[in-house]
Amino acid sequence: MFKEAKDFIDNKIDRRTFMSKLKNVGISTLGASTIASSLSIPADSAASTADSTAEPSRFIENITGGELMAEFLIEWGVPYVFGLAGSEEVGFLDALVDRDKLSYVTCIHENAAMAMADGYSRATGKTSIVNLHSVAGAAYALGQMVSCYRDRTPVVVTAGRQTTEYRGSNGFLEAPNLHKLPSDYAQWTWDVTSAQTISETLRRAFMLSEAPPGGPTFLTFSKDHWETKVGRTEIIPRSRSQVDIDVAPKASHVKLIADYLIAAKRPMLFLDDDCIRHEISSEVQEIAELVGAGVSLGARMPCIFPNTHPNFCGNFGTDKDLAKSIDCFWALGGHMFKVINKSPVPWVKRDAKIIHTSLAGSEVGRNYPVDIASVASVKATAKAVVKELKKRKLTVHEDNWVYEYSKKRRIAMKEKADHEHDWAPISTSRLMRELDAQVAPDALVTTELILSKYHLWDYFKIDHKKPFNERRYNFATNSGVLGWGLAASIGVKIGKPDREAWCLTGDGAFNFGSQALWSASRYDVPIGIVIFNNGEYAANRKAQNFYNGRTAETGNYIGVNLKHPDIQYAKMAESYDINGERVENPNDLKEAIARCRAEMALGRPYVLDVCIERFDKGMDSEYFDYFSVASQGI
Repeated sequence: MFKEAKDFIDNKIDRRTFMSKLKNVGISTLGASTIASSLSIPADSAASTADSTAEPSRFIENITGGELMAEFLIEWGVPYVFGLAGSEEVGFLDALVDRDKLSYVTCIHENAAMAMADGYSRATGKTSIVNLHSVAGAAYALGQMVSCYRDRTPVVVTAGRQTTEYRGSNGFLEAPNLHKLPSDYAQWTWDVTSAQTISETLRRAFMLSEAPPGGPTFLTFSKDHWETKVGRTEIIPRSRSQVDIDVAPKASHVKLIADYLIAAKRPMLFLDDDCIRHEISSEVQEIAELVGAGVSLGARMPCIFPNTHPNFCGNFGTDKDLAKSIDCFWALGGHMFKVINKSPVPWVKRDAKIIHTSLAGSEVGRNYPVDIASVASVKATAKAVVKELKKRKLTVHEDNWVYEYSKKRRIAMKEKADHEHDWAPISTSRLMRELDAQVAPDALVTTELILSKYHLWDYFKIDHKKPFNERRYNFATNSGVLGWGLAASIGVKIGKPDREAWCLTGDGAFNFGSQALWSASRYDVPIGIVIFNNGEYAANRKAQNFYNGRTAETGNYIGVNLKHPDIQYAKMAESYDINGERVENPNDLKEAIARCRAEMALGRPYVLDVCIERFDKGMDSEYFDYFSVASQGI
């Protein structure tokens, strides 16, 4: 619907036509009306100020386009710009010199800027902004823009271009249709037409970034747009440009969902990407308790549901027997039943009742037939279902199938952890147990672990008995684009400076995003950085085993081994003026984590390079695809 939204904003189609198109993809009349209203542009300043009770616009004049952009961001309560600017952006950078309410967070790679803004938005719930340099910056940032798009994170991305007169020359730092580069991974893209339109274009970008289902928007500015003086210009206040993302479900759907859940013997609530943007754990917890349902997560989802709850079942699909036993499956989120390695996930039996709720109408029922296709907010729908269930006078009963399943699962995990306790290299379970014992009970934990993540949350407690704001919370991305975690954790800490923050990342992922150490050091971001160092791309090795060809037969895994050379990550951190250490003995973990927290208490980041176990087939292989250019005389 991106094209249709753009056509409506640009007055190419009227409101009735736009609402009709929204309803054709399953959005309710109320939802369509909400979206259309949120995207409507005042015809002129008189119309926009007609309501005397509304917050008035601010009018400014005789300033540059760069100053106008800065004033807009201040007016809208945006305190930080994350970026890596260049020569095209000087007009905007100049405007920041005398504006203390707006800080520029410098990154040394565009992917870091995007991921940092992503983390900030997730932690605060506010739309963030990224400033990039021309075509090169936009291209480098695209990877993490995909992460924002997949996770529905509202981020406005801006990129400079050469001057207007330079357009079409195919010259240095100029590319035709630059604004279209990320069009498949953005809510809206636009090439700003003049300095005079900067304020209104930014307003649209922020609104469309926040509009359901949410995601990044992308704007390009010619160099002269930021440097040209503008006449009298209106900045419309944020209060008059809010987007309601809690689109209500149909009442008939709510009643039917309740019917299906109550009738089921083994219902399952499945939390996927929409849930990252909405805090729905309390509603899901109530539903699960009232109907005796299990709660599971999508394959790449962060642990956004408290794992101490007796109804928690982990990542769905890891236990195929459990999956096959489910008779009612309610997916809350867009990307239900992703296809991985040619196998349909999550193997639900054909006669199970399937419910799918998401604001992403194009995703509902996309990969699997559903009995209820509900295009609505997962938050609003969960609230409505809780209310409906309580009308039915249901009582919480603890002697059900999921309590027994969860109990057996926890016992098995404990036995596994006890068995692995003294392993060297260090087991993931031991590392997470040691972290669990010391990390603050309300810590914000950012994770980027491809394979290890399936085991993390069995040993690291998120307490369901604590209120949401007093318990640990996990941030992660389901995009699979490496290099996100470290920068995202910095953004999280900037957004929530009063909360303890940690980054748990694999060595492979860390190498993609290590440039963010520079920003962590410059801005004194006190985060604990724990590198799960197994010296390989474990997911790659697993995929080669799954293929079951010559690599699996010989143990000669191509492009997997990261030990030659063996990177000393603590020494790498030291070059950024960050302290750290390598941990190889499990008995050293407790004191190492304590030193990390002590450094964080002093206002500085700290790196723990922890040598961990490998697991799955081929874990003993030390093969690496080596050749010597020097020996060939080149």
